[in-house]
Amino acid sequence: MIHKTAKTAVAPGRSLTEREAVALTGRIRKAVDSAWALLLEAQEREAWKALKYASWEAYVRAEFSLSRSRSYQLLDQGRVIAAIAEATGGLSTSVDISEAVARDIKADLPSVTADIKTRVQQGEAPQKAATDVISEKRAAKEKVKAEHDRQRDRSHAALPDAVKQHVTARHDAVAKAKADGSNVETVDRVSELEELVRGLEADNAALKAENAKFADMWVQYQQGGFEAVIAGKDEEIRTLNARLIQESEDKAGWMKRAKGWQKRATDLGWSGDVVIPLDPRSSDDEVISLG
Repeated sequence: MIHKTAKTAVAPGRSLTEREAVALTGRIRKAVDSAWALLLEAQEREAWKALKYASWEAYVRAEFSLSRSRSYQLLDQGRVIAAIAEATGGLSTSVDISEAVARDIKADLPSVTADIKTRVQQGEAPQKAATDVISEKRAAKEKVKAEHDRQRDRSHAALPDAVKQHVTARHDAVAKAKADGSNVETVDRVSELEELVRGLEADNAALKAENAKFADMWVQYQQGGFEAVIAGKDEEIRTLNARLIQESEDKAGWMKRAKGWQKRATDLGWSGDVVIPLDPRSSDDEVISLG
């Protein structure tokens, strides 16, 4: 079931004044808010079933000329905007949340909204809190992506020539399809999957970095199970205890020698405060009064 609406031509005229442009922009913002909110409602309340469509994809294609992937991009953007609005106490499109921004932060949305709420509760202006948190999260993601790209380039350089040629040909084909505008739905789907792969690869790199912290424990576990891991930790504790005892004894010795020097100085007629460093590695010196 397709509902067509009449198209209204906009006659060319004079340029807008600043006041008119501000008013028009406000109307557009309200329209954008309504669009994603209504699209979310249609998806969540299964409007396509009520209109006898076989699927959500068939519904958005027939009613709005949207591809499946594009509709989900808009839905994701809407969910992000709604979550940010809730976190800021009702702020919505006052913060510029484009589809690209929504795509960048949707995986970290719970963390983003939690940070925004915390800053707002601490007295920060809602719009500033939202803008700053989003910028920080995107910057962190870009840093991870840059590191991932470097690792990917190194891995690519180590591939056999035949594999390199295949990868290059695939990238060239996708780029050509995007440039030509041919098979747009396929290109959209490829872009969506590529973004998903990039996210998974970034997550994988983060997990590898986290796992590296426990590499020694993993080796111990492979060699002797949990008993070996516990024994290794016990050895670390024993070493630290021995170090603590030795350093305590050293400090006690330095104190004893300092007291000896105090007595000797007093016997020689010295008086006044003397600063004696007890530990060359520490800033905690002993001030001894020679009265």
